[in-house]
Amino acid sequence: MKRTILGTLILVATVLPLLGQGNVTTDASQHFSAARDFSFTANPNGAWSYGYTFGLTDPFNLYTDAGSTSFSGEQGWFGPIGGCCAPGYPLVVAWPIGTPSVLDMGPGPSSYTVARWTSPANQRWDVVGEFFGTGYTTGDVHVLRNGHSVFDSPVNGSDVVQFFRVVSPGQNGTIDFFAGPGPNGDNGSDPTGFQATIAPHLYRFTTLDYPGSTDTRMFGVNAHNDAVGAYVDTAGNPHAVRYSHGTWTVVEPPESVLSQARGINDAGTITGYYQDQGGGLHGYTLQNGQFSSSDVPGAVHSQGLGINNRGDIVGAYDTGDINTSIGFVLKNGRFTTFEVPGSSPGSTAALGINDEGQIVGIYGDAQGNSFGFLRAGGHYQTIDLPPGGGTLATGVNEDGRVVGNYFPGDGSGTHGFSLIHGKAMIIDYPALMSRTRVRGINDAGVIVGFYSPDGVTVHAFVGNPEE
Repeated sequence: MKRTILGTLILVATVLPLLGQGNVTTDASQHFSAARDFSFTANPNGAWSYGYTFGLTDPFNLYTDAGSTSFSGEQGWFGPIGGCCAPGYPLVVAWPIGTPSVLDMGPGPSSYTVARWTSPANQRWDVVGEFFGTGYTTGDVHVLRNGHSVFDSPVNGSDVVQFFRVVSPGQNGTIDFFAGPGPNGDNGSDPTGFQATIAPHLYRFTTLDYPGSTDTRMFGVNAHNDAVGAYVDTAGNPHAVRYSHGTWTVVEPPESVLSQARGINDAGTITGYYQDQGGGLHGYTLQNGQFSSSDVPGAVHSQGLGINNRGDIVGAYDTGDINTSIGFVLKNGRFTTFEVPGSSPGSTAALGINDEGQIVGIYGDAQGNSFGFLRAGGHYQTIDLPPGGGTLATGVNEDGRVVGNYFPGDGSGTHGFSLIHGKAMIIDYPALMSRTRVRGINDAGVIVGFYSPDGVTVHAFVGNPEE
């Protein structure tokens, strides 16, 4: 019950059925997925092409025959070497129903099947992926940049081998993903699963895990790169923490049962919230080593969720119904409450504020859909990233850059974003199905948040922008 109460006001935003179509432009053109982008009818297919070689450095040959396997019904592309169960080997195929999540790469005898990606721009790219055996596989796999190996591994049985490389192939350079039959050259029972994503290299990420915890989350970061968040203990209870230059400090009021630190300004003042023994939620401020409460008058539950360098605090509260939330600003000791115009009553939470007083957060509509918002100078802008699914705006810096995460309707998990001047850039921690949530940003563009590649363990991160 305690964990349910703790998460009600703010975590409801991450579990609501988030739907809607956006009013900002999302640049997904530079994000590539070998499985999601797979074509059953076109080769080459945009940046992707499918082919085979007889050696790692031998010429690349495009597949020209499309069809389906007789043993699994998978469809795709087939080579010239005859076989018992497919139109030809090597091959690369996928399930034809829905959007593929993995590719099945079948080598030929003494030959490789290859998925080739051609770089559309002269820049650095994050290449993340995995090969995996199907139980009987005795193969070898490789990743080559412009013909030079950057990853090599055997795959035997049910092995799963993952890779992450930052590469600079140059415009029209290539990244080749090879699956071969192993040292014996026999491709019998050697299908190899494969998936990979390629995206611009925008950040240098550092993972932060509180010692002994399998769930660490970061929500705010200041100009000194001090970050605040929470870790979950072995009993499943979260506790507010600060991370500063390699040192962890618990920053929760002494009377708390559960807590989260949500924001920190350049002076080191922290805001967050905690739960007392009776189950009530209270906003708190930690300044110069002293804790003080910041509860909205008349509220049953209050949460401090963001702070700027002027000491202004934003957050959410309710008056008894823990399934609702109303936004607030605390400035110069005075609370101002608000709800996004046109929103469903009791569905607004303010999550971040900059020194100009711009506020970001989340609100819901009468149909139960949820959207991010930016409030600036008394005007509201909805932030709803396509392609449908929902958006959460969590932080804003002095440049007016908004960060958060969104939930697309294509089953690809949760993605972070950075938005400025109406254009959104996708941010994913470089791990397959990373389920990235970006929660805070400072004026230098450093971001913090968390990710969960397995859907269970949660890791915090700091992302420093690349030059």
